[in-house]
Amino acid sequence: MGPVGAEAATLLRQWASQTSASITWAVAEAIPDTAEDVLIIEDATSIDAAGWEQVRALRRTHPRLLIRTAVHSFRQVPPEEDAEFVFSLSLTLEETSEYLYRLASHLDPRAVHLATGGLPAAVRAVAHLKTMRSEIVDSALATLSPGPLDAELAVLAAPEALTQELVVELGGPSDFIDRAERAGWGKWTSTLEHPLFMLTAPVRAATAQAHPSDRVETVREQAGRFLLQQGAWYGALIEGAAARSLPVIDAALRGAGMPLLKMHGVSIAARLRGFHVWELRRWPIVALALALIYNARHEHRVRAVELMGVALLGARTAPSGSAERALLRVIESVLQRLLGTGDSGVKAARDGSRMIRELPSDEFQSVHGLLGDMHSHAAVSLLSAGEHAEALAEFERALATAARPATEILSLGAIAWITAHSGDVMAAQRWVQTAVARPWSDDQRNGYLGCLLRIAEAQICIEKGQLDAAENAINSVWHMIDTVEYWPLLAHVRAQIDICRGRAGVGLERLRALRRHRSARISREYTRLLDLADSGLALAAGDPVAASTLVPRASDSPLVALGAARAVMFAGQYERALRMLGSITAVSPAERTHAAVLEAVVLHRLGRASDAARAAQHAVTVAEAYELTTPFLLVPVDDRELFDIEMPWPTPTIRAGEATASLTDRECVILRELVDTASASAIADHLHVSVNTVKSQRRSLYRKLGVTSRQQALTAAVAQGLLGTRVR
Repeated sequence: MGPVGAEAATLLRQWASQTSASITWAVAEAIPDTAEDVLIIEDATSIDAAGWEQVRALRRTHPRLLIRTAVHSFRQVPPEEDAEFVFSLSLTLEETSEYLYRLASHLDPRAVHLATGGLPAAVRAVAHLKTMRSEIVDSALATLSPGPLDAELAVLAAPEALTQELVVELGGPSDFIDRAERAGWGKWTSTLEHPLFMLTAPVRAATAQAHPSDRVETVREQAGRFLLQQGAWYGALIEGAAARSLPVIDAALRGAGMPLLKMHGVSIAARLRGFHVWELRRWPIVALALALIYNARHEHRVRAVELMGVALLGARTAPSGSAERALLRVIESVLQRLLGTGDSGVKAARDGSRMIRELPSDEFQSVHGLLGDMHSHAAVSLLSAGEHAEALAEFERALATAARPATEILSLGAIAWITAHSGDVMAAQRWVQTAVARPWSDDQRNGYLGCLLRIAEAQICIEKGQLDAAENAINSVWHMIDTVEYWPLLAHVRAQIDICRGRAGVGLERLRALRRHRSARISREYTRLLDLADSGLALAAGDPVAASTLVPRASDSPLVALGAARAVMFAGQYERALRMLGSITAVSPAERTHAAVLEAVVLHRLGRASDAARAAQHAVTVAEAYELTTPFLLVPVDDRELFDIEMPWPTPTIRAGEATASLTDRECVILRELVDTASASAIADHLHVSVNTVKSQRRSLYRKLGVTSRQQALTAAVAQGLLGTRVR
């Protein structure tokens, strides 16, 4: 089914040439009394009631008969026929690009697709041109069927997007769209909030040529403003872009929010290409929308950063009232997070959230439809900064004020992930169940909006030992790993699966390659989470020296600090590991269980059996209460007897205390010099190098040994047999 130019009849002939079934061909005016396997009616748009009765009689005598035909509208087939319609006859951008490539055309596929709407006949007509100058393209399109609208209807061909109400607003007859659909002049297009009827490019071009007008841009801006009133956001954006009306574009983006970018991002970027980047400095929402669209494509990241900078400048300087200021602060938070500047948007997110909550009633109502989006964007900034408690509260506010399903699935998934990451598996499971009970589409579940939900599902499945289900959940969204901003969370959960599957070495190579590819502009919290995953994979792969590069920092979250203590423990530095554990404030169930597990192992290694048993019992008690298993994932093989629980995954291939640093020749020289002196200047003089060179090599040495002082370095070196007994 499609308009004139969709070439449905051509597709029928192509299908017929490829099937082995016996085919009977017919036309609307002469339905046969008998047929073989398949009856193809070339055009059913003119079949009358008697003709359809003939078709039904034929089906009664041939119950297995397959009937295929072409129509312009589903209304042209009686409902009792229970027909199955195929709507997607237009070419996609990728198909348009492939067609142009086969013709060796130098035309821009995006421009061709935008000018033709993907209508096959229109694409073919334009593809043979040498230029995309509008007057030449329109001239080529105007020659195609079905020709122009009548003069009294010409104004209806000025807008690209129509609704029944807009037709009447422009002075057209109320039944125009029904007539147009039946005649094959256009087709309905699926959008977020409001269906749009789009006249085909040939009809619009032919009408403009037959009935020229100097009011086209004015009519399109009028149409855009009217569509805004209807909540037909995508249609309003189309008309606003054509009329070069940034106020209309801005209002459409505010009304539709992020889902509009997800559904029509490529089209929006193509329609806004004519605006110079500096035209957008007073329109930060438009600049941000384009930045997000470009940021999703690796090859357009430079353009995205440029637009982010313009949007950030606009958000900080635009005059505004209190509701507008709250919105702009949230936008600033998004931009700082994506650019990796300042505090990655934490303060702006907090300010924006506070401003929203303090809005007076009239201001609150002015942004009511955006509240869920504003809270969710602020929450994502807080999440990426590791402010999980604040992010949780903000996602709950987003959920409470959500005006769109998109905000709901994002918020539910984020709440589930934060809860699962904290170790409260049962609570996280309830949030996941709440989310999956909603009628989300597969595109929503397995796209950007459902990414956090899938990560939460995977984490819960790992804790339950359901590794196939965990891997399926991660695989369903892994296709976005190059573009989604939650990629460190995806990578962290994938690392746990790799350890459980006994493929830590492969996982470590994958993680490091991913970090080289994507590590720019991520938050400190996400960086440290990846460091934690790297250290865990290294331990499971039998490389405790590499694991020891996770050196503790004062700003670390408890889980990262515990990971650093674990690396120290595997290096055999039990007293130091115990001191590190004593300085960590573990609050969440996951933190408390990890801390108790490590404490039990360290105390056991120090010969304090009764203390180790108490710590082990505490670890098991908390783990069983919250259904946790991953805190026991990297327990050394010699210490598993401390915990009376089943551990189905492979044991690490190393034993605690077996770590031996792999030092370069120069680091070995520095280590030997440290035996005699702590002075960097003295070592530099002795080796005839600069002091800075000595300090740099000493830092590298300390990092590999997992220490922070000369005395610790010498102690660790003796323990690992790097110096024999030469320490003085």
